[in-house]
Formats: sequence, structure tokens, C-alpha cells
Amino acid sequence: MPKKPPVGKLSREELPILVRELERKMAELVRENRRLKRAQHRQAAPFSKERSVKDPKKPGRRKGDGPFRRREAPAQSPTATVSAEAPPHCPFCGGPLEHEAEETATTTDVPQRPQPDATLCRVAVWRCTGCGRTVRGTAPGPAADRYGPAAHRTGPGVMAAAHASHYVVGIPVRRVPGVLRELTGLTISQSALTQDALRRAKGTVGTEYGKLRTAVPESPFVHTGDTGWKVGGRTAFPMGFDTDRETVYQIRAQHRSAKRSGNSFRATTPG
Repeated sequence: MPKKPPVGKLSREELPILVRELERKMAELVRENRRLKRAQHRQAAPFSKERSVKDPKKPGRRKGDGPFRRREAPAQSPTATVSAEAPPHCPFCGGPLEHEAEETATTTDVPQRPQPDATLCRVAVWRCTGCGRTVRGTAPGPAADRYGPAAHRTGPGVMAAAHASHYVVGIPVRRVPGVLRELTGLTISQSALTQDALRRAKGTVGTEYGKLRTAVPESPFVHTGDTGWKVGGRTAFPMGFDTDRETVYQIRAQHRSAKRSGNSFRATTPG
């Protein structure tokens, strides 16, 4: 392809030709840019193999693909029983019918908007005739500080369901209140879930975590791994420590070695 001369050396007849060529290329680039922007916002289509299979396999379970198990009957007793009505005659030939046997079929479902169990505790309040201070009665349910704005709280079952939805199922904390509201009608805030998790982390959960953390350095081998993280917008590192008996995770603000930090684990990774 011959090299084009510089623009300054083009003649007056060649300049309009160059301008029209540049305008054509610019229009093509604008159209391509618009197409790429639309494709970026368009939802991704399923993966395509470009060609259809000549003899596709039938959907469903194949013969011999593992043991076939029927759905087991529910363990709990049925809350309602209905009986199927017999047809007046045989739907195939129109002949009379006689009773032969009885089969059972169950439908297990969750109730629509199940109502949570709310327990009302009447706490008597006395006033001391000597000092004038108020004395509240004690009950097995509410704590001593549950009065005024903090009088109405959710029970441990709600918190257990919320924490299981987040830590076991993987639902983000910000969406757990909406899930509980749709299923049970309960209203709870994301802040309440976070505060309850932090409180439990300092209590029994923290105690068990401390035991695991203490046991990790005593293991002959500790396999480690980490990745990037953010805490309050700052860089952090979630790290995992895996032994033959336990796995411990922690989030650190920076990488530390055993020589620089007494809190670090003695870790050896395969070479």
C-alpha cells in the first residue's frame, strides 16, 4: 500500500477527497461506539455453541445414573386431611366401581404470612418509700434493661434465622430484613442484626473462636491463604489458617510475619 503524502503537501483537489474519507471513517467509528455501548447494557445471552446438536439427549434422569429415590413422606403429622371423591363410573368403559385400596399423597407447604409468637410479660414496678427509687420486677423472659424504648425486642429464634440466612445461606445482611418481612411479617433493621452479631462475637462465639485460634499454632502444619478486602474503605486482608483439625479465619489490616507480631500464627505452606 503506497504511503500517503503529508497533509501539507496535498493539492487543493486532493484535500476534499481526504476530508470525505475521514468523515466516512468517523461515521463508522461513531456507529461502532454506539453498538458497543448498547451491547454493554444489554443482558448477556445464554452461551451458544453456534450449531445445534443433531441428536440431542432427552431431558431427565438417565437409567443407571445413581440410585433413584422417591420423595419421603413428611415426618410431622398432617394438620389437615382431605378425601378424594370416587368417580361415578369407570372413565374408560363406563362400568361400575368397587373399592380396592387406599393410597396417600401429601402436600407440604409453609403457611402464608405465618404469625410470629409474641409473649407479653407484665412487669410490676414498685417505688421505695425510703429512697424514692423505682424497683422493677424480674421475669425469666425480658432482661433488666428492657423498658422504655428497649421494651420490645425480637427473640433468639428470629436472630438465629437471620444469622443463618446470612452466614449459612449467603444472603447479604442488607437483604435479610426484607426476607424475614416477606416470610413472617417481622420488621427488623440491618443495624440490629449487625449489633447482635457483634455482641455474640464477644460472648460465646468469641470464646470458641479464641479456643480455635489458640489451637492453630500448636499444629505441626498450617496452610494459609488470603485475598483482598475492604474495611471502611481501607485495604484489608481476610486470611485463612487451615490445619488437620480446624480452620480459622481473620481479617487483618496488613500482612504480618511471626517475627513482627506475636498474634500471628506459625504457618508453613507447601513449597
